[in-house]
Amino acid sequence: MSILRLIAMILWSILCITSSLIVLLFTFNQKLPLVMARTIWAPGILFILGSKTKVTGLENIEKGKHYILFSNHLSYLDIPALFKVIPLNLHFIAKKELRKSPFIGWYMRATGMIFIDRSNSIEASKSLTEAVQLIKEGKTVLIFPEGTVSANGEVQRFKKGGFNIAMESGIEILPVSIKGTNSIWPTTSNTKFKKGTVHINIGKPISMDGRDYNELNEIAV
Repeated sequence: MSILRLIAMILWSILCITSSLIVLLFTFNQKLPLVMARTIWAPGILFILGSKTKVTGLENIEKGKHYILFSNHLSYLDIPALFKVIPLNLHFIAKKELRKSPFIGWYMRATGMIFIDRSNSIEASKSLTEAVQLIKEGKTVLIFPEGTVSANGEVQRFKKGGFNIAMESGIEILPVSIKGTNSIWPTTSNTKFKKGTVHINIGKPISMDGRDYNELNEIAV
């Protein structure tokens, strides 16, 4: 069953990405593929895995505002789970290797996602500047401040890049806690899936106004 679910997720993703790119081609509207991702693709992935989402704190998202969304990172399932429950069109920062990937790379480039080269400090700095500009244009950006998927399910120390983006853009941080995705889709295997419930809690926005770079160590803990 796990193999069948993996195949189903791949085919579903290809279908959704192809459809969204066709929609973009005819409408020139970058928002529509993002809406399709959170209303069609993401719920489909959760359905294929036989899993549900339970969310609290939606009242902390103010209608008409955009945020820098900070979430812990436990599994590859985190992105579809967050896309499904967050009522905002999410952009995110991804490693540059994904840029050339078929389908997912095409989708990410077409919808204005940001790629970062962590091995090149100059290019990484340029990517963060692009993220700031994207946020100032009114986009909500999803950041995993740990920088990578947690190997043991524990929250790792946050890197400062995301906080720098928040301070440069002046946009509030929306903290999000996600639990259960690593049990459903563990990072150690792409063929051992379990049914379960993803628990997502949305905290109150954190303003970076009046803070300086000397406070980053304290905030990032």
